[in-house]
Amino acid sequence: MPEMNGQPLLSYIVLSYNYEEYIGTTLRSILEQTVQDFEIVVVDDCSRDRSVEVVRSFNDPRIRLIVNEHNLGGAGSYNRAVQAARGTWLVNLDADDWIAPNKAEIQLRAVQKDPRLDIIGTHVKILDHEGKPHPDAPSLEAGINQPHNLNLVQNWVGMNWLCRSSSMVRREAHLRIGLDDAAMVRAPDYELWTRALRMGCKFAVVPQQLTFMRLHKRGVTHADPLGQFLELSYAMMRNLIPLAEARALHPTVESIIAWVARHGELCKLEPRHAYRLLGIVLATPEFPDFTAFRSEVLSDEPDNALVRAGRRALTTYREGSPGFAYANKLERDIGEFIHARNYWQAQAEHWERVYHMRRTRYTPRRIAAALLRRAKIAPELLRKLDGYR
Repeated sequence: MPEMNGQPLLSYIVLSYNYEEYIGTTLRSILEQTVQDFEIVVVDDCSRDRSVEVVRSFNDPRIRLIVNEHNLGGAGSYNRAVQAARGTWLVNLDADDWIAPNKAEIQLRAVQKDPRLDIIGTHVKILDHEGKPHPDAPSLEAGINQPHNLNLVQNWVGMNWLCRSSSMVRREAHLRIGLDDAAMVRAPDYELWTRALRMGCKFAVVPQQLTFMRLHKRGVTHADPLGQFLELSYAMMRNLIPLAEARALHPTVESIIAWVARHGELCKLEPRHAYRLLGIVLATPEFPDFTAFRSEVLSDEPDNALVRAGRRALTTYREGSPGFAYANKLERDIGEFIHARNYWQAQAEHWERVYHMRRTRYTPRRIAAALLRRAKIAPELLRKLDGYR
């Protein structure tokens, strides 16, 4: 059995939460690697199943298990693993995925060819929860497994082409760029990758399907489209826009603003919040973390400058431009919302007036008097009706 001697070359980071049926496959795929100079740092985020027992069943001193005392979420658990890892390279692998036996060997070979590399991914093969080919795999893989140059800012606009489970990150570079934003749930890896790009890290992707990724309902990335939209917007505002401006990539800045303005999730925000988000993307103020950004977007405090900036951003999409139709749709939605609000408010006031009027008009005494009046004229009405027979 291999023993740990000094600093390992690779530190595999495996995050687990209720993945007892998968994590055994994940760990075996690491133990079967052709490069054996590694440690495995497993962080269990308070699993309620037998995940911890499965990890402990592997009798290998290179496996280090960290069990959180309370639930930290994916980003918080990842940060614990990064701080505990000792390897020259940090190799990410989610507890429901697995890798080909020669993955690390091929990625290290790419580093030998280009020692400037800091982050190396691979192409992926997408499977379902049972490890069988996913029905959507052909279309998904056709988009992901393309020769995307991840060193170009424009290739990151609204898209994450780097699968975390395929990535290998130089530890020295990771410590320089910092940890995950622990408040992010849907796209912490996207924020980390775009921050690495902003801070000068060099990317590469091995064009071989060496990572096997499960796509199933328990994944968190696409479970909250609005939350993901806000996290992506934050990452682009924080990392991509300053980098694009520094490189004088003005069309890229325009495409980022257009991506936010055209996104379907923007209409799910209340109008003032949608305008605030666009205003923030234009102004790019500094925020300590995603929590502060989200609080500012969803704030109800009046900030006419941000709201005006956001509204003006939509007016730049004139007729004939790509954003014109969306700008019109948002303005129509806002107008319809105001119209509906005014209509139902008027209806409520009308029925309240009717209720009070009837309550004062139709007292028991008045109702009885009306019935008596009708009783008196009933015989005359009957005679008239008989005349038409």
